[in-house]
Amino acid sequence: MNETWIELTHQIHEMGSKTGNCLSLLQKAFIYTSRESLEDCLRKLAAIKAQEPVLSKKIAEMVRQEKERKVYAEIPKHFLEICGHLEVLAEMLRKKIDENILFSDRAVTEISFLSQNLLEILNAATDLVLVKNPILVRYVEESEAMVEKATIQYATHHEERLIEGLCLPMSSSVFLKVLESLKGIAREAKCISERMAI
Repeated sequence: MNETWIELTHQIHEMGSKTGNCLSLLQKAFIYTSRESLEDCLRKLAAIKAQEPVLSKKIAEMVRQEKERKVYAEIPKHFLEICGHLEVLAEMLRKKIDENILFSDRAVTEISFLSQNLLEILNAATDLVLVKNPILVRYVEESEAMVEKATIQYATHHEERLIEGLCLPMSSSVFLKVLESLKGIAREAKCISERMAI
């Protein structure tokens, strides 16, 4: 039996919730140097990625019958892009754990702050799939701008610390790639909110 549109939107929402759960696992891996959380996250990301083509196909079939649903067609692909950024983030955290790379207290605080904000942005973007709410759209877009500005600021401060010899080059590349991944997640969440604003 074919799914109803409500069932499909709930599947898209569930996909978003699972990506949020993966981000939470990476937060735990980062804070507690937990390989277990890291591996759990990577398993869940693989399952989300396997689910996306099936879900996208179902949505495409539904959109052919109901053109007004077209805005939903690209949403799973944005969640898939988020999964890609989470995989890069996971690999950087694995490198940090395996090579015992230390971050300064400031760097830990900055990444913790950004990842917590990202979790809230991702949850809001996911909820937009079920409820087209202009307040949520504005929240995601304003929060994405804040994350973008903060990541640029943190990268600049970090480069200054590197020049002053307060940061090791090995830590630097990992930190900058983590910032880039976090910025990418925020950008994809914003793309979802822009589509849901149509």
